[in-house]
Amino acid sequence: MSSSSSVSTLAASLLTLLLLTLAPSATSAQPVDSLLARGTDLLEEGTTHGDPATLQQARSLFQRATASDTLAAVSHYYIGLADYRLIDVSGEDQQETYMDDAAKHLEKALELRARWAEANALLALVYGRKAGQGMLSGMRYGPRADNRLEAAKAADADNPRVLIAEGISLINKPSMWGGDKDLGLKRLQEAIREFEENATASDTASKSLEPGWGHAEAYAWIGITHASADRFDPARNAFQSALSVRPEYAWVENVLMPKLAAAE
Repeated sequence: MSSSSSVSTLAASLLTLLLLTLAPSATSAQPVDSLLARGTDLLEEGTTHGDPATLQQARSLFQRATASDTLAAVSHYYIGLADYRLIDVSGEDQQETYMDDAAKHLEKALELRARWAEANALLALVYGRKAGQGMLSGMRYGPRADNRLEAAKAADADNPRVLIAEGISLINKPSMWGGDKDLGLKRLQEAIREFEENATASDTASKSLEPGWGHAEAYAWIGITHASADRFDPARNAFQSALSVRPEYAWVENVLMPKLAAAE
């Protein structure tokens, strides 16, 4: 090979190396935004239809997005939310795994974004689910749920998902440990008002990729609370409101409404 050819080859190699260095990586901001945006769309679809396969697809996209330096906290949060949704549409043998995985990723989100109300509220819900598994679990995870809820309230007491987490906690917790169904119902109604008065508090993720879920879920829990007290008409109205916010909401349409009809 001639010296001129060697120089040309070396120059081409250096140019290729330079282009690779300057080229945007697979985890640069725009691709990660796209992963999260697509993931949140799938998360909404999977939640609406109670479809574990779609929720798993969303979770995979969020997992890929955790490589981002700027959006890692949000990515871990959405993995936790996907896991939280998967708890109710999976077999009993998988539920504990999803609870533990949700907790792990939400704790990671809080490492990256301290005192974040959204992550604290969702983690309180996850710990609340674990606390409901029995007396020993309640003793272990009940205080953790309470601590995370207090942290969420300290950060943003008017956040509708914080209000939902508090409402669900008050409804599910035994009265001897501070449970209060009437107060829980009030908190859920406050969450509804926040959704209705704040246009950015939509039932889906906002354009900024910040969480926006919960509007239909708040109505569902209001219906559950009324149904547990044999207030069937308010329960039905709440479930219908949930379906008006999230049409074809499988949890309400296929589970809660039939249970209500059977109880009447």
